[in-house]
Amino acid sequence: SSMGRLTLNVLLSFAQFEREVTAERIRDKIAASKKKGMWMGGRPPLGYDVVDKRLVVNETEATTVNRLFELYLEQKTVRRLKEEGDRLGLVTKRRRDRYGMVTGGKPFTRGNLYELLSNPIYIGMVRHKEKAYPGQHRAIVDQATWDAIQQLLSGNAATRSHRSNNRSPFLLTRKVYDETGDILVQAQTAKSNKRYRYYISKRLMHEAHKHQDGWRLPAH
Repeated sequence: SSMGRLTLNVLLSFAQFEREVTAERIRDKIAASKKKGMWMGGRPPLGYDVVDKRLVVNETEATTVNRLFELYLEQKTVRRLKEEGDRLGLVTKRRRDRYGMVTGGKPFTRGNLYELLSNPIYIGMVRHKEKAYPGQHRAIVDQATWDAIQQLLSGNAATRSHRSNNRSPFLLTRKVYDETGDILVQAQTAKSNKRYRYYISKRLMHEAHKHQDGWRLPAH
């Protein structure tokens, strides 16, 4: 009946209202806790373990974190950092689940490294959306090193996104294959203010030291 439909719609509206209020309270609680520097759960990053719901430095992993930050300052690019990290045998955090299964302990990808180098948790901060607040955990990386890393990352990002990078489009990207069937992707490098463009076998993007047979063709 019309009255039944009205009653049902009223009940559904109140149910939706309760869900939204609950979600808002949870978001507000998380935001307030992070402003106090509290760890709000999730997988702890490399260099930390969770003890009594607090981040505690894992000294062995902290050595790896510091080594990666130092190597990036030496190598200047994440690609070379990955190659050097692989050569030294540096690996991601090992995690053991409740069933005893161990995951991680694998070579870093470039995505892993970008995330690690830009994570303010390593200078004792807790990030919430676009802001970071002083955390209740101990820092692993000193402020001077962090500032130098962020400046270098920012400079590299600006170089990658500069409009001069795209004057000549890569028309053959993902349309050509090498003799092994590996697809060719675009790559760029700069030296002495001059930019060089290439098509390379995709396997060279992350594991160039393992594949000496990949193609690297000048784009022109």
